[in-house]
Amino acid sequence: MLNQYLRAIIAFDLKKICISLVLTVALGLGQGIGLVMLVPLLTLLGLGKTGEPAGGISTAAVGIFEWVGLPFTLLSILCLYVVMVSLHAAATRYQAVLNTRITSGFTQALRNRMYRALCRADWTCFLEMKTSSVVHVMTSDLQKVGFATQQLLQLIGTVMISLVHIGVALLLSVPMTLFALVCGGIFLMILRPLNSRVGRFGHYLRDASDSLYAALTEHLGGMKVVKSLGLEPENIRRFETVTNDVTLQTVRFTAINTATRMWYQVGAATALSLFFYFAVTFGGMAATDLLIMIFLFARILPRFSTLQQHVQRIAHALPSFKGALEMEKQFQTHQEAVIPAGAKNLSLNHEICFSQVYFRYPQTNGAWTLENITCSLPAGKTTALIGPSGGGKSTLADLLLGLITPDRGSITIDGVPLQGPHIHQWRRTVGYVPQDTFLFHDTVRANLMWAMPEAEEADLWHALSQSAAEEMVKGLPDGLDTILGDRGVRLSGGERQRIALARALLRKPSCLILDEATSALDQDNQARIMDAVSRLHGRITILIIAHRQSTIQGADKMIALHNGKLLQKTRNLKSITPRLKTKGLEKAQK
Repeated sequence: MLNQYLRAIIAFDLKKICISLVLTVALGLGQGIGLVMLVPLLTLLGLGKTGEPAGGISTAAVGIFEWVGLPFTLLSILCLYVVMVSLHAAATRYQAVLNTRITSGFTQALRNRMYRALCRADWTCFLEMKTSSVVHVMTSDLQKVGFATQQLLQLIGTVMISLVHIGVALLLSVPMTLFALVCGGIFLMILRPLNSRVGRFGHYLRDASDSLYAALTEHLGGMKVVKSLGLEPENIRRFETVTNDVTLQTVRFTAINTATRMWYQVGAATALSLFFYFAVTFGGMAATDLLIMIFLFARILPRFSTLQQHVQRIAHALPSFKGALEMEKQFQTHQEAVIPAGAKNLSLNHEICFSQVYFRYPQTNGAWTLENITCSLPAGKTTALIGPSGGGKSTLADLLLGLITPDRGSITIDGVPLQGPHIHQWRRTVGYVPQDTFLFHDTVRANLMWAMPEAEEADLWHALSQSAAEEMVKGLPDGLDTILGDRGVRLSGGERQRIALARALLRKPSCLILDEATSALDQDNQARIMDAVSRLHGRITILIIAHRQSTIQGADKMIALHNGKLLQKTRNLKSITPRLKTKGLEKAQK
């Protein structure tokens, strides 16, 4: 998984990554030069004893000043130091911004790629997937991936700077530098098992976070029922169980991460003490070199701790990257055919034909949801589809929309098979109003133009007039610019359905599908919508899925379904009433 992650980052923007690495090397060298400059500065301050060897770095630094032509004075050393620190600070700032562009851009690219795959997946993929899992991956998981990218860049920077420090230390004393490296290597080997534990806890925390997203989504969706039944205490208890698990996994990871840092600090202090003892007793180093060496030793050992922590944080985020890739692969497995560029919309001039159509969902254990359906919907006519709940009506509508495809048989639009790229060409000409209308927390205008962004204001009012919503919208505080609230909460059920109908009609569809669009409305609101639909009679093809006789009495043709089988095709509702009643469809007459 780490290899996939690294390949993905490199493929994202190799140029920016290379620039960041070059800056990292330059900054590391800048720190090394700054350290070297401390040696002549300490010499000038008289920290070395008279007659004591100046040390290799002191001699080299003086030679560089003489070669450049700068006077070897305190003022020149301090001025040069200020200039170098200023350049280092500016380069550090630029690198920080660049690294943020890399990490944020990589996260954005993954998120956009995921969303494209999601939108191109077929409907059965959504039926098999929890909404909360998608939200969790698109937000929390990908955010963790971005954090891991930041840690990776910092890891590379830490390695580069450590190499520079090691190089300077080798110039001072090879044995003491090797001693420091051996100590750091021992720490890495001893604490290496913690990395695998961090990876496991990363999986546990991701699962716990996914459960939290699921619980929050489901509990908010069912809050009305919860409050209605007085189940708040039980709901709270279940939610607290999930949050306790998230807290537990977070604390476990923090405990491992801080344990690493603690043992490194203890080990570094012990190693530094031993180093100082051997350097003073047996090293025979100049005082200035010894001070620099101690400083470097104190910088090198913590770098091992920093490296370990970066590795652990990356390992902790890898399960999130894996989860994102798995979900993307699932979307791609269910990908619909891509519509060809410049393809024209499918026109409906004659009829929609279902020919010996069979369909079943994967979870139905082989039972047919629809079985041997053969019927037609004539163009320009209104067809009513009736039947009990679970009879297959909405499944037939989903087939007509191309959201799902038949296991057997065929569906044609004026003889053109509804499959492959033709599905997208057909959907462009369809208007769809479901029972559960979804409106955005936005204005009336934005909700309408979501279906047709290029619509003019005159088009909006025409669609509102067709749906019997024009006067209602004019009566709102800000007209078309009135905010409707979350899911259109500021409107009644009937008003929401009329806005949804206007949105469907704004597309100027050749086929309008009303899937139980009035089943939850009172008679007055139902009458308003059906009156609007009746004015469309003969102008477009309409499929009405309903139970009430008042809703379907104006239909030119009626189709009855029961247990996925076709019962009747007729224009006369009374002729099929006996069969409807025997199949539990008395409500169709009410």
